[in-house]
Amino acid sequence: MENSHIRVLLVDGQEEDCVLTRRLLSKAMSKHLVLERVTGYERAREAIRQNAHDVYLIDYRLGERTGLDLLREAIYDGCKAPMIMLTTQADHHIDTEAIKAGAADSLVKGQITATLLERSIRYAIERKRADERMAYLAQYDSLTGLANRSLFKELLSLALARAERSGKHVALMYLDLDRFKIINDSLGHDAGDHVLKVVAQRLRSRMRRSDTVARLGGDEFTVILEGVGTVQDATKVAQELLHIIALPITVQDQEIVVTPSIGIAIYPQYGTDPETLIKHADIAMYRAKRQGRNAYRFYTTETGGKAYEHLALESRLRRALDRGEFLLHYQPQIEMASGRIVAMEALLRWRNPDRGMMPPDEFIPLAEENGMIIPIGEWVLWTACRQNKHWQEAGLSPTRVSVNLSARQFRQKSFVEMVERVLHETKLAPQYLELELTESLLFESNGTSINRLKELKALGINISIDDFGTGYSSLSYLKSFPIDALKIDRSFVGDIPNSLEDSAIAGGMIALAHGLKLQVTAEGVETRAQFDFLQERGCDLIQGYLLSLPLPAEDVTTQLRTGYLLVA
Repeated sequence: MENSHIRVLLVDGQEEDCVLTRRLLSKAMSKHLVLERVTGYERAREAIRQNAHDVYLIDYRLGERTGLDLLREAIYDGCKAPMIMLTTQADHHIDTEAIKAGAADSLVKGQITATLLERSIRYAIERKRADERMAYLAQYDSLTGLANRSLFKELLSLALARAERSGKHVALMYLDLDRFKIINDSLGHDAGDHVLKVVAQRLRSRMRRSDTVARLGGDEFTVILEGVGTVQDATKVAQELLHIIALPITVQDQEIVVTPSIGIAIYPQYGTDPETLIKHADIAMYRAKRQGRNAYRFYTTETGGKAYEHLALESRLRRALDRGEFLLHYQPQIEMASGRIVAMEALLRWRNPDRGMMPPDEFIPLAEENGMIIPIGEWVLWTACRQNKHWQEAGLSPTRVSVNLSARQFRQKSFVEMVERVLHETKLAPQYLELELTESLLFESNGTSINRLKELKALGINISIDDFGTGYSSLSYLKSFPIDALKIDRSFVGDIPNSLEDSAIAGGMIALAHGLKLQVTAEGVETRAQFDFLQERGCDLIQGYLLSLPLPAEDVTTQLRTGYLLVA
C-alpha cells in the first residue's frame, strides 16, 4: 500500500472543515494521497456511483439529507469501498447507526488528528481487502485459483437456467487424474500441488470465456461447456483435454506424465438439474477409469440397468469412508461349556444413503476390485480395536475382538506394520485381537503366508481360519501354519443334525482341530438342535442367530455387562 496512491473522496459542504481535513490528510499521507471533494447530496451520490475511489469521508450534515442517508443509499447502489462518517460532535447514537448501516468508522471533526485520520483510512482499506480475500476464498480454490465446489454449483445452476431459456445444450465434464496418489506418495505433496496447478492452468487455457473450470477438491476437476451444439463439440474438447493434460510436467528435475479420466453428461438429455447432471458425469468418469483410464466416456441410457447400478455404487463407495457412512456391528462368540462371551466378531456395514443398510457381501467384492478395501480394512481394524479398548476401560470383562481380513490387505508388504501401528494407537493389548483369514488365502502363497503369520503371531495376536472346509482339501498343510483356531463354515452347520453328510463333516472338523490342538468355532448356529449336536461333539465356541444377531456397539455393551449368553 505504501507504494500506491489512495484515492479519497471528501463529501463535505463546510469550507472551513474541508480545509482542515485536507491539511490533516496532507500532513499524514501527502505522498500517497489523491484527494477530491464534492458538495451536495446528489452530486455526492453520483460521484460514489462512479466507483473511482478507495475510501469516502462523508460529513453527517448534508443539508436536508444526512450523511447517514447517503451511506445507506450508496451501499444499496452497490458501493464496495469503505466509508467513514464525520460528525461535528460526539454522538453515540449517530456512531452506532453509522456502523450498523455499514460505515467503517465514525470520527468527530474537532477531535481528529493527522495520525488518527490516517489510521482510520488505512484500517478501513485493510479491512475491506481482508473481507474481499475472505469472500474470494469462500468461492475459489486457494491452490489453483479455480472456482471451488460451492461456486461451481452456483455457476452450473445459472448455466442450466440460461440453457433452458435459449434451448441450447450444456456439457458437464467430470475429470479425475489417474493414479494421482502415486505422485503424492512417491514425490510428496508439494510435487502433487505443483501438478494440480499445472493441470488447472492447462484446463483454463483451453476454455472459452463463457466456460467454467472448477476444482472440486483433491484431483477432481469439472468443466461446464455452455452453448454446445452437438455431441461432437464436446468430444472435440474432451480429446483436446486428454492431449494437453498428458503433456509432460517437470517435477523435481524429472518429467512425469499425468492422464485424466473424463466423464461427460449432456443437458437436457441426461440431467435437467445440477445434482443429476453431476451424478451422471461422475458415473461416466468412473466408467472411463474401469475401461482403462486416460479416456472419456459419455453418460447414456446404456449406462443404466446393472451397469448404472455398478458404477453408481462404485462412485459412492469411493466416498463412503470420508463421509462416515461405514459402521461396525458385533456378534458374540460364546464358550459352549459355560455360556461365557469370549469374543466379538466385528462385521462391517455400509449405511448407503441411496440403498439403506448394506451387508458386506453386497459391496466388499467391489471394494476388493477397485482397491478401496485397503483403507476400508484399516478403518475396520482401527475401529474394532478402539471399541474393544473402550469396553475394557468401561470395566467390562476383557474379550477378543475378531476382524476379517481381505486378500488384498494380507498381501500388502506393510500389512504387519499397519496392524502393529493400530494396536499402538488404540492401546489394545495384542492378545485381545483375533484376525480371521480364509482358507484359500493362506494357500495362495504358502511361504509368504507362513512368514507373515509368524510376524503377526510374534506380536501376540490370535489367528483363525474362517470359512473352514470351503477351500482346499489338503488338510495336512494346516500343521504348517501358526494358527490358533478354525471356524466351521455355516454351510456345514445349517443342515445338522438332519444331514448325515454335514454332521459327519462337522464332527470330523472338530476332531481334526482338536488333534492339531486348535480351538474350533461353529458359525451360523440358529437352532437348539444344532447347538446340542455341536456340544456333544466337543465344539469349543459358537456364534449365530440362536445367541444374537450382529448388533451395534451400544447394544452389545449390554451383553458384555452380563458376560453370558445362555441357550434356553
